[in-house]
Amino acid sequence: MKKKPVQVTIHELEDILEKYLDGGPGLNYAIKILGHPGVGKSAIVKEVSHRRNYHFIDTRLAFKENIDLGGYPVPDHEARRMVYYRPHFIPPETVPDQSEGILWFLDESNRAHPTVIQTLFQIITEGTCGEHRLPENTSIVLAGNLGEEDSTTITEFDDAALDGRLAIFHLKPSADDWLRWADAAKIHPAIIRYITLYPEKLWNEEHVNPNPRGWHQVSEAVKSSFHLEEEESLKNHLIENRGAALEKMILSLAGNIAGHDFIMQVTAPREITTEDILKGSTSGLNAMEKGSIPAEDLLWSMYGAVHYLKNERQLGGETPGEKELEQLGHLLHFIALSRRDMRIAFFHHLVKECGVLTSIPKAIQRKEDEKLSGFLKSVFDELVLD
Repeated sequence: MKKKPVQVTIHELEDILEKYLDGGPGLNYAIKILGHPGVGKSAIVKEVSHRRNYHFIDTRLAFKENIDLGGYPVPDHEARRMVYYRPHFIPPETVPDQSEGILWFLDESNRAHPTVIQTLFQIITEGTCGEHRLPENTSIVLAGNLGEEDSTTITEFDDAALDGRLAIFHLKPSADDWLRWADAAKIHPAIIRYITLYPEKLWNEEHVNPNPRGWHQVSEAVKSSFHLEEEESLKNHLIENRGAALEKMILSLAGNIAGHDFIMQVTAPREITTEDILKGSTSGLNAMEKGSIPAEDLLWSMYGAVHYLKNERQLGGETPGEKELEQLGHLLHFIALSRRDMRIAFFHHLVKECGVLTSIPKAIQRKEDEKLSGFLKSVFDELVLD
């Protein structure tokens, strides 16, 4: 039976990798990271490796055969035997000077040939690759995609012995973690602003796009290829060049739906955002009471808030934490102020997608205004009875 991966966020994975490197060469397990394409698996491992001053080696197993890892045989005429030259892409015989150790990142393990998988077992259990001994302070991290879940090819093998020597994690990125990284990585400010306003648009688990890698690529295209460093210059360019090269590039990298929405948000922002709903924006609530928010803007942002809370529920524990309850309470307030048809639709959508029916009373009780909490309770009591 295959070992079931444990879900982790970017921040949690970074901490796990740091502790793994702290353990040194005596550990009897390796790390394996699973996740959808573009969620940042390799970038996180590389960043932790550099932060810890480890010599980083990235090997893509999909392009290797068993003989590639073990080295090519050549004759030793004097000894009358065959010897194997050490492949240049595996760890060297000794840790390079000025490095604390070696982190060997074996990516695309899901696409590895079955014979390569057997060599992985040797690498992890014996610290050797073919006939080549790895330096003592060598840490192994594997990565791969999910197969049918993300439309990627996967090698069919079930090796309980290998799984038993792996700590396996399923990386699911969160917007908060990604935004912290994006700020340090100098991602384009318009993209940072967009993901801040619409955190659910960081990635789409069902359709792969958009994803963190795609937004990074959009940033590189905008800054490096089109030399548009500021939000205002990007806005002006998109308005003046509708349907032209940059717009098509954004749609290609981020996907049609998220790409079109990003462009619209830059050029003609919506009157309410997902962030407004999750934070309980006073101006947004006032506009709701006046009925001045366009229905399309409200629908888009409330759907985004539900999608965001769904992702948070998948990453969180059995019950919502304080932050989730606060966000849920704000969303309930916006739902309660909506038209009756929208109120019914979004209430049932929220319960179905997030499974928070028993948490709704707790979220309402957090409201300090007794009149408001009473109003919300009456609205949702009626919806539950419906």
